[in-house]
Amino acid sequence: MKAWIGAVALAGMASGNAMAVDGNQLLGWCKAALRTTDGMDKGTPTFGTGYCMATVSSVMDIVYGIGDELPQKYRACPPSVGISYAQGIRIVVKYLEDNPKTLQLESTVLTMAALRAAYPCTK
Repeated sequence: MKAWIGAVALAGMASGNAMAVDGNQLLGWCKAALRTTDGMDKGTPTFGTGYCMATVSSVMDIVYGIGDELPQKYRACPPSVGISYAQGIRIVVKYLEDNPKTLQLESTVLTMAALRAAYPCTK
């Protein structure tokens, strides 16, 4: 049951909609989010910084909450002690910068791919 819920949650987050965000947008927004979390940008957070933070935190919550129940191809295995959302955002930014050929993909798919690349499962 948990695997089904997880698969539906990921699919729903990645489904096409009027506000589909790709990696090009996510990269810029997540860089801005890091400036905000690092205290370098004291201005009002924008929609984009909020979108990045929400996307990364949502995917991380799925990974930590029901990650073991996800199909193997969707699994990431981050440390059990957890990582901060800011660290998750840094992982996403690095992945997007290192994989520019994938920037046309949907933001949630790329966020999951970034976490899988950073924390592959050894099982």
